[in-house]
Amino acid sequence: MLRSQRLALNVIAFLLFAVPAGSLVGEAAPPFRDLNGTTLNNALILNGKQLFIDDYLIAETDGVRRVMHQPMKYEKNPVIVPDRAWEKVFNRGSVLYDRDERLFKMWYIVYDDALQNQLLGYATSEDGLRWDKPIVDAEAATNIIPDFKAANPPCVIKDDVDRDPARRYKMLYGEATADPANPYVTSAAFSPDGLRWTPAAENPLIPHSDTLSCPFWDAQRNRYVALLRYGPPNTRIVSRSESEDFIHWSPKVTVLRTSAVDGPFGTQFYGMNVTPYAGVYLGLITAYHGETLQPIPADKLWMDRKNVQLAYSRNGLTWHRIGAEGLIDLHESHSDDEWRQIAEYTVFVPYGEWQDSWDAGVIYPFHAPIVVDDEIYIYYYAHNGRNWWNYHGDAVNHGIGLAKLRLDGFVSLAATGEGTITTKPFAFIGDTLLVNADASAGSIRVEALDADGEVIPGFSTEDSMPIESDAVDHVLAWKDQPHCGALESRPIVLRFHMTNAQIYSIEPRIGHKHLK
Repeated sequence: MLRSQRLALNVIAFLLFAVPAGSLVGEAAPPFRDLNGTTLNNALILNGKQLFIDDYLIAETDGVRRVMHQPMKYEKNPVIVPDRAWEKVFNRGSVLYDRDERLFKMWYIVYDDALQNQLLGYATSEDGLRWDKPIVDAEAATNIIPDFKAANPPCVIKDDVDRDPARRYKMLYGEATADPANPYVTSAAFSPDGLRWTPAAENPLIPHSDTLSCPFWDAQRNRYVALLRYGPPNTRIVSRSESEDFIHWSPKVTVLRTSAVDGPFGTQFYGMNVTPYAGVYLGLITAYHGETLQPIPADKLWMDRKNVQLAYSRNGLTWHRIGAEGLIDLHESHSDDEWRQIAEYTVFVPYGEWQDSWDAGVIYPFHAPIVVDDEIYIYYYAHNGRNWWNYHGDAVNHGIGLAKLRLDGFVSLAATGEGTITTKPFAFIGDTLLVNADASAGSIRVEALDADGEVIPGFSTEDSMPIESDAVDHVLAWKDQPHCGALESRPIVLRFHMTNAQIYSIEPRIGHKHLK
């Protein structure tokens, strides 16, 4: 390069980086973005969508409360029932949406005629609502996967991380042993298509657990994770094991046990199904209340029944319970009556009305909620008898149901009347801020503040374009601002001014070209 060319480039660089914004003749200079430790200070980095389940992003609120939202049960439940000659009794299962094939796939337990072995039924659906039971065993002409049986329900995942196509589908399942002190062990199997399964040569892999929850690939930890019961001996609390290869599993670590909120109803944890969601982990707990083989009086119909509670974690190890008003502080002191009231409002998916509903007795959530457009599908196995229905003489009808929740709709921050939410300082990369909110009965306006708490010019409450409807993807906008690019990579604080509205999440996105 000639010296004169280098000089010309240096002059251009000086003009671009040393001349104050707006001083270039004929054209305003793009904003100078200097992303470093001094600039950010202690601001949070907003990576992807942020739910408002906890105060991770929240500095303070006024006139706002948290609300846990229960999913709505599908009006045509159950979506699958025992309607084949070989389907006597159902049990739990797994469901996923195969994006490659654009098909919902479900594996569910069908007991054999002796009610001893758990066989694996298979069903598919194009929309998640209407299900078919394709023939997968040509010889028997059934939808029962051939040459497979288990002692405890298998949990199936499709793994897009593993490079071996023969291990594309993975399963954990329970096997019985001859050891009365350790009657069940956990084993693995692999499949290229979810229909032809090969047990791992190294089985068994994990000690006792007579209730399994589906494993998942944890991208944050770069490991497979399984949630199981503690044991042996079999104990209804939630433990965790991790694996790098789905063969070698770590010793179990207990991550969730019962507490004061569970005392009033004698609640135990039958299991917890966990899924990564928006940078956190959500757990669906099968909560078993008041186990008994004795006759149940009319004023204690909650006994020997199961419903679903909600838990969440930011690291997958430290778990928090969620109640009707958000997080439950299990360290607070309460009277027995207060704990009973708190426990009554911890239900995420309730069982149905006793003697009137097909799911009146027990509910077991399937492992992974599935996002379908702007909704979340939560599948569950249920029946209308109590846990020990054979002792209580309950007539039992089995089925698999569906409950729907709005996208990100687990917990909201809600204002009845006027309220404000002020975030902690945070920074993001992008030019768009999406907000999942319902302001159909009121409005939301937003102002952006700098690190010193001063309103950023052009981003005041007065400049804010109000949100006055219900949508999962409102775009935050201000008058005379083409987008939020001017807020990028600098510490900002957002203050939401809400009237009769609620907000579920916020997400930075990139929606514009930036050629300057």
